[in-house]
Amino acid sequence: MPQLDAHATELNSASALQLLLYASAALRDRQSVPQVLSSILSLSGHLVAADAYAVWRTYDGGRIWSALATEGLSSDYRTQLQGNDAWSPTRQPIAIPDVASHPLVEQQQATYQREGVKSLLIMPMWIDAQPVGTITFYYRQRRDFSQQVLDHATALANFASVALQTSEMYEENQREKRRLAFLSEASAVLASSLDYELTLDRVAHLAVPFIANWCTMHIVEGESLTRITAAHADPAQLALADAFVARYPEQVSPDRGVGKVLRTGESILLPHIPEEMFIEAARDEEHLQLMRNLQMTSAIIVPLKSRDRILGALRLVATGRSFNHDDLQLAQALASRAAVAIDNARLYREMLYNEKQLRLSHAAAKMGSWSWDLLNQRIYWSEEFKAVHGLNPETPATFERGSGLVYPEDRAQVLRDLEAVLASDQEELEFEHRSIAGDGRILWIHSRGQITRDAHGKAIALHGIAMDVTERRQTEEALRRTEKLAAAGRLAATVAHETNNPLEAVTNLVYLARHSADLPHQAERHLAMAEEELKRVAQIVRQTLGFYRESVSAAPAEVGAIVSEVLEIYRRRLDGKKIKLTTSIDHHLPATVVAGEIKQVLANLVGNAMDATSEGESIHVSAKSEPGNIQIAISDSGEGISEEAAKRLFEPFFTTKKDVGTGLGLWVSRGIIEKHGGTISFASKPGNTTFTVRIPTEASAETT
Repeated sequence: MPQLDAHATELNSASALQLLLYASAALRDRQSVPQVLSSILSLSGHLVAADAYAVWRTYDGGRIWSALATEGLSSDYRTQLQGNDAWSPTRQPIAIPDVASHPLVEQQQATYQREGVKSLLIMPMWIDAQPVGTITFYYRQRRDFSQQVLDHATALANFASVALQTSEMYEENQREKRRLAFLSEASAVLASSLDYELTLDRVAHLAVPFIANWCTMHIVEGESLTRITAAHADPAQLALADAFVARYPEQVSPDRGVGKVLRTGESILLPHIPEEMFIEAARDEEHLQLMRNLQMTSAIIVPLKSRDRILGALRLVATGRSFNHDDLQLAQALASRAAVAIDNARLYREMLYNEKQLRLSHAAAKMGSWSWDLLNQRIYWSEEFKAVHGLNPETPATFERGSGLVYPEDRAQVLRDLEAVLASDQEELEFEHRSIAGDGRILWIHSRGQITRDAHGKAIALHGIAMDVTERRQTEEALRRTEKLAAAGRLAATVAHETNNPLEAVTNLVYLARHSADLPHQAERHLAMAEEELKRVAQIVRQTLGFYRESVSAAPAEVGAIVSEVLEIYRRRLDGKKIKLTTSIDHHLPATVVAGEIKQVLANLVGNAMDATSEGESIHVSAKSEPGNIQIAISDSGEGISEEAAKRLFEPFFTTKKDVGTGLGLWVSRGIIEKHGGTISFASKPGNTTFTVRIPTEASAETT
């Protein structure tokens, strides 16, 4: 860092530029939010001298503000504030030489008097069209602010806003990776045994302490509710909890807690458990004191639901922290997997004890039984086995017919594995392979069986079950695709991280250069052109970041203006390819949308149309109002979409572009439009392909 006087009020231009370049590099290299906040405070102190500093953050457009980091303020300074009706978010610096006479900070007068604050400098931080926070400089002596100080602080705020958002996205990515790893481990544990009591106990110990400090599983058995397992991060607290339950058995009420979840099938999230709740639930003074001793501060209860039946409930309790919506979603995902394991285990148990129930459970679990008498070469298939494989109930069971069910490419390997197992001393066999059903469907079949051997160890009979696990295989493939999407998201975050910071640095340097004294007129024209080109580069970066960025809330917007803005971005490329663009765009098309996401969709569709259109051909874009909707149509005169490609056009990672494209554009676009409650469709023939987007004029629940 440049050696600067920490008490200087202003820096010369050379020092400021040097420090801003350092700031760009320093913030770019920070990944965690605490590191970025520490760097912002440190750089603020070197760039603009003040008595105290704070980085404020808002996640709702300015209604609620939180101080993420401070320096020079007392420990009891308020770090949570409501938005001020006297101020709406602005991109301009807010310089307040005298806090005692400024309406914006009128509500904070008592606080500033305690802190001795006389003047303020508030530097807004924005990303795209949304306010994300401020860097605030506090002065205990009255201070006027020069334009140079405002320019330097503005440049720092631009760097800081990008760095803070990038670090937040990085940490969210890390949390998502940990959540996926946890669910993967939980799924493996749940699939490892058909003894669901043991399995659920293992899962409860996985949840502690990853999600919660205390976890209990409750299962409905007949007319009663049984607590199957309990786990606590502190063994001493677990003993206390067990003693509490023994002394005061849980009373299930249909109006609250576990009872309400079992009755309604809806999850309960208690971010904070107030003292009044303990007092209301206490049966006596000892009961109240024991509840206090458990130190419960937050709770989640989610149903264990499978096949539209509620099997029980999962309860998570936190000590010393508060659960949020992300914790609730993770708990629901865990409960869903646990419920399936419970359901499968119960079906398996019933199968072992009752033949009639065996058939019912086989049908529900898509499994059937089989046996093979090796001495007499007799094979038996149950009716459920035949149903799983799509066979007629009258189909005879033979070795040739059975081997013919195995997918041709898997057949040789299955026979080799079978021969190897029979030649060994194993007592069990287990295979998984593809199968061709009688109706032509391709299934994945999981077979498990027991081997009966004679006194000499020779295999004489086999018997077991065959289960249709096609859905499980499809789920695994979906998880692999999810990981690919996560990789695409990490790539987008990396591009933003590596591109945005130097881009902001160049933008600010051009800004400072344009405002230099005695700048020749020709140089000013060139710098203005450079600024326009930098805006185009920034738009490209924002589109890339759109694969990974958190969504913002929907807001009123003019859709016609959004369409025109996207077309203006592509104007130069259209002219370069000599493509004729015609438009029919109504001027008044108001709707409540997430404007950045709609831009992303339109940019993708226009880009695709350009790729499909040759030099000299045309593209037509229209936007008009329909009852309750806005219709946007983008047509090109290209060669059209083949019938085979049309079937897969909206699948992730499918692309008709051989050397370019991720195959994610249309898939992401459809997700955005559906989130808005709208639709996206296409019609294609040689010489004309039209993509039509319909957006409701009012925001859907998912975008608000």
